[in-house]
Amino acid sequence: MSGKKDFHPFGWLSYLFHEEGQEGSGGRQDAEKEAVSQDAGSADIGKNAAQGADSKDESDAADGGSTEEAPDADRESRERDFASEKKRAGKRRRRGIDDEDPVSFRTSTEPLSVQQMVYYCIRDLLYAAGPMFSYILITLACIIVGYPLSGMMRYSFAEYLADRSNLLVAIGVVLTLRRLHRKSKKSGSTFFEDAALYRSAISWKKIGMGLVFGTGAALFLSALLTFIPKVWVFAIYEEKVSRIYQRYDILLTIVESAVLTPLVEEIIFRGYMLNRLLRRWADLPALIVTTIIFSVMHGSSVWFLYAFVMGWIIGRISMWEGNILYGIFVHAGFNLPSVVQWFIWFLHPERQSLGRATDIFQTFLAGTVGLVLALLMALLYKRERERGVLDG
Repeated sequence: MSGKKDFHPFGWLSYLFHEEGQEGSGGRQDAEKEAVSQDAGSADIGKNAAQGADSKDESDAADGGSTEEAPDADRESRERDFASEKKRAGKRRRRGIDDEDPVSFRTSTEPLSVQQMVYYCIRDLLYAAGPMFSYILITLACIIVGYPLSGMMRYSFAEYLADRSNLLVAIGVVLTLRRLHRKSKKSGSTFFEDAALYRSAISWKKIGMGLVFGTGAALFLSALLTFIPKVWVFAIYEEKVSRIYQRYDILLTIVESAVLTPLVEEIIFRGYMLNRLLRRWADLPALIVTTIIFSVMHGSSVWFLYAFVMGWIIGRISMWEGNILYGIFVHAGFNLPSVVQWFIWFLHPERQSLGRATDIFQTFLAGTVGLVLALLMALLYKRERERGVLDG
C-alpha cells in the first residue's frame, strides 16, 4: 500500500545513529546524486581529454604524413597530461568520499537494510581507525627490527616487548606523528586541523584544571581498584601494578608516560578516530565506540575498566571544547601519579615504589584526596564553561 513503511527488524540501529534536527528526507538521494555527478564529471574529463588527443593525432596524420616528423616528446607529453588529469580526478572522488560526509547513518533518512548498516559500520570504522593501525604497525615494525639489533636476544621476545622496548616505542611514536603530518600536508590540509589540536585561544586555567583533575581521578581509581575484592578480573590487579614498575629504563619510561603517550594516544583516538566518526555518526555512538577501542588497546581486563573511565571523560571534554589539547593534559594528569612513583624509584632504587605500598591507611588517604580534587576541579570547570557560554 502506498504511504506504508516497510518493517525493518534492525531499524533501531539506524535510528541510533541519527541525530535530532536532521535535514529532510532528500538528504540521502542528494548525496548519491552528488557522488554520481562527481563520477560523471570525472568520466567527462577523461573522455574529453581522450577525444582531444585523438583529434590532434588525426589532424597530424592529415598533414601529409607529418606525424612521423613530429617529435615523440609531444605525444609523450600529451599522454602524461592525460594520465595526470585522470589521477587527479580519482583523487578528487576519493577525497569527496572521505571528507565530504558521504551517505551514512548521519545523512540517510530512510530505513536501512541490515546489509547497508553492516557496510556503513565497517567502512566508517576502518576509515576512522586508519591512524591507529598505522601507529600499531609502525611501532611493531620498530620493535621487530630493533630486537636483534639491540643485543638483548638473551631475553624472550615477550619479556623484551613488555619491559625493554621503551626506546623503540618512542621511535615508533615519532615516526607515526611524522607520517600523519606528511599525509595531512599531501592532502592539502594541516596536521593540527585533522587532529583537532589547536594552539590559539587556549585557556591556561582549563589546562591546569585538567591536569589536577586527571591526577585526582587517577588516585581515586587506583585506590578503588586496590580495595575491590581480588576476584574475577581484579585478581591480577596487584600483579599488573607491580609489573609496571619493573621497566628496564625508568627515565625513558617517565618521558614516555608524561609526554609521548598522552600526546600520541589523544591525537589518534580523540583527534582522528573520534572526529572522523563524529562527521558520520551521532555523538553518543561515536564516543562509545572510540572509548571501547581505546580501552581494548590497553590489553588487560583490569586496565580496560580504568581506561574506559579515563577515555570517556577525556572524550567528553574534547567534544565540549572542540580541541584535544585539554584532553592531552587530562591524560597526562592520569599518568602523573605513576610518573612521580617512577621518579622516586629512579632516585632511590632501593626503596619500594609508592604504587606497591600495602598500607591501607595511605591508600585510603590518597584515594580520598584524589576524589576531593577531582570533584573540585569538575565543579570549577563546569562554572568556567558556563561563564564562557554567557560571555560568548
